Parts: sequence; C-alpha cells; structure tokens
Amino acid sequence: MKFWVLAWVAAILIGCGGEESSSTAEDREPHFLAGRRLVTQQDYDGAERSFYKALEANPRSAAAHYELGVLFLSRKNDPAAAIFHLQRFITLKPEAANKKDVLGQIEGLKSDLAGEILGNPQSQPNQSILALRRQLDRLAAENAALKHQLLSKGITPNPVSATNTTATLPPRPNPTVPNPPRPVTAMRTHKVKRGDNPTSIARQYGVTVPKLLAANPGLKPARMQIGDELKIPPRN
Repeated sequence: MKFWVLAWVAAILIGCGGEESSSTAEDREPHFLAGRRLVTQQDYDGAERSFYKALEANPRSAAAHYELGVLFLSRKNDPAAAIFHLQRFITLKPEAANKKDVLGQIEGLKSDLAGEILGNPQSQPNQSILALRRQLDRLAAENAALKHQLLSKGITPNPVSATNTTATLPPRPNPTVPNPPRPVTAMRTHKVKRGDNPTSIARQYGVTVPKLLAANPGLKPARMQIGDELKIPPRN
C-alpha cells in the first residue's frame, strides 16, 4: 500500500478515531458503537458485521459507511469496497469537514485499481495489449451471436461500410445445416460457509463487493446464514 494511504489512515486513527468528534444520533447507534469498540479490540470481522447492522438500522448512516470505508482500506485490503463506502459517505454527507481528503483518497484508490487492471505500460507492455485483445474477442463473439439471433428470426443484417452504404448482403445460411447454439453465460452461485462475509466471497470469485450486493438485492450481510445461496455476478 502506498505511503500516502498509510498516512491518511494514520491521521484518522491518531485523531479522534472517526470522521468527526461531535456526537450525533448515528454515533450513538448501538451497533455502530459496538463496531467502533471491536475495531479497537482488533476484531475486524466482528466490526464489519456490526457496521453492516448499523446500516440495516439506518441505511442513510454516513458514519457507518465512513467506518466501513476506513476498515476496508486499512484492515481488509479491499480498495473496491473502500471506494464504494467512502463515496456513499460523501453522497450522504456532502458538507463533511473532511470531504476534500476523502475525495482525494477515492481518486487515489481508483488510480491504483486502474493500474492493477491495465498493468504498468512501462514495465508490462503486453498486459494492456492482452486485455484489449480479450475485450475485442468478447465483442466479436457477442456480435456473431447477435447476427445468428437475427438470422434465426428471418432478419438479414445489413452491414454498413465506411465507403459504401449499399454493401452486398452476405448469403443466407443453408437451412439444412444446424445453427450453432448461442453461447449462454451461466449464473454462478455460492453457498455460505462458516466465516464467510461479502468481502471474502467477492474476493474468492474476483468480483467487487458492490457488484455482489447488486446481484443479491435482498442480501443482508449481518444476517447471512450458513447454507444461504448467493448469486455471483460475472467478472466483466
């Protein structure tokens, strides 16, 4: 983790241990207080569950989102989840005194994630090329599937040329030859095991916590039970 990230987290922990020193209704919520206490006891999994319970009690708790953002950044090593909760904090509390610092932290985390996804163009030039090639292959497959769907409905796609808008249409497929099946992406599922939480499940399947929560709109992280089945969204 970069030095500026550590310095920012240290400033939070050394100061008042939270976003503001003034007491509010959010700060006095029992689950929120339990989460803060568990952080000091270094029970970070328990703290995460308590902060999620605080959000169940008050979905607009900016303080709970802030504590989760700091927790995912400094203790859970989950920058995507940290970005999500810090952005929710700013949305719910746009007048926050530390807004400028939080926004700078979000931009830094986004930059780090972009570097991990695309690679460093100076040290790993092939990584970006391979990523673009995979994206082009995926788009070509989707285009072929769309053409097949149109042809199966009796609609002949009209290709458009940059120099000739009346290009010759491709021949219709032979009806005696079976058409290849359209590729289908199966939705993966995950059965909750002991010790599972949204962050560990998302990391296991290589997806972000926000995407996992979006794929399971009724999911309440603090009430997950062993054996519960979650939908896992695709990576892309």
